[in-house]
Amino acid sequence: MTGKEFTAPEKPETEGANAGVPEESADSMATAVIKDTINKVLLVSVAVLAFGLPLIVNSPTWLHIIVLIYFYAYLTTSWNMVGGFAGVLPLGHAVFIGIGAYSSTILSLQYGVSPWIGMLIGGLISVAVGVLIGLPTFKMRGAYFALATIAFAEGFRVMVENIDYLGPLKVNGPRGLQIPPLNTGLANFMFSGKEPYYYIILLMLIAVLALTWFISRSKLGYYLNAGGEEPEAAMALGVNVSRAKLVAMAMSSFLTALAGTFYAQFSLFIHPRSIISLDTSFEIAFIALIGGRGSIAGPVLGALLLRPVSDFSRIYFADSLPGMHLIIYGVVLILVMIYQPRGLQEPLSRVYGHIVTRLADSFKKRVVHENS
Repeated sequence: MTGKEFTAPEKPETEGANAGVPEESADSMATAVIKDTINKVLLVSVAVLAFGLPLIVNSPTWLHIIVLIYFYAYLTTSWNMVGGFAGVLPLGHAVFIGIGAYSSTILSLQYGVSPWIGMLIGGLISVAVGVLIGLPTFKMRGAYFALATIAFAEGFRVMVENIDYLGPLKVNGPRGLQIPPLNTGLANFMFSGKEPYYYIILLMLIAVLALTWFISRSKLGYYLNAGGEEPEAAMALGVNVSRAKLVAMAMSSFLTALAGTFYAQFSLFIHPRSIISLDTSFEIAFIALIGGRGSIAGPVLGALLLRPVSDFSRIYFADSLPGMHLIIYGVVLILVMIYQPRGLQEPLSRVYGHIVTRLADSFKKRVVHENS
């Protein structure tokens, strides 16, 4: 037996094994940096495409459809603050659309108030109404909360549809209100073409997405998630779940009312059955549930996928099969709830993440090959 048989392993081997850890860490950091860069480049590319789209799309019909896609993406993102993060299912958000639309339109027609100011006034009225709805209904659970919001929304529609005057304010009952296109321009929130409306709703959508992203990473977002999933456990830890939900409801109501003013100025005609209908409330909820309730990208994905279906079904089936778009939504919702209960955002995010990872690995290998 020789002494060589008892010789300890050579030190360089051990050092090599330990040295592999920082190399792997550096490698993963490099991959993360590349992936982050790819995400930023793609985000900038999407923004450039969105702002340049009116230069490519010359058809007013197609631009009108795209504006409505953005409009419903904005509405659903606003709904998502309470319907997604707070874990409840409000089905009466058409009330706030109606308040925003009627407030700015009545103030403009009767008192000459700028629609921009009327938009803010309608938003503040909606906050008050949203809090009044939320105070009693947030004590309810599940279907009871949804039914309560449906009852309030339908009651509000019936009231507006059956009165001509609310005090000095001319509501005009079932006939609705027509906005005469007399003074076009930014100050009057009225334009002869679709392009200005496109950019206004695009900026509104970007703003509400940024606000949602900020809330999701704030203390309020954590409170809402905790209160939505386990309200008793959250309250036991000292979280004021009711107050957090009321704050979310107030913000959601305000933002939804702004969309109501936009729709009034965009269509130049508002009618109780079209703007305060349960169809609108259900459509907002369907888009959120199918796209991905409680996520940031879910409402946008849902609107991009479902709004064209709604528009084309109304074009081709409006006379023979009215409401066909809601039937299609229902079928899609059933399939999504069975196979992807967290919405389409989750599998699409996985696919997107896989593609970005492949791109990052390919770029990294190419750099290493070029430097070797």
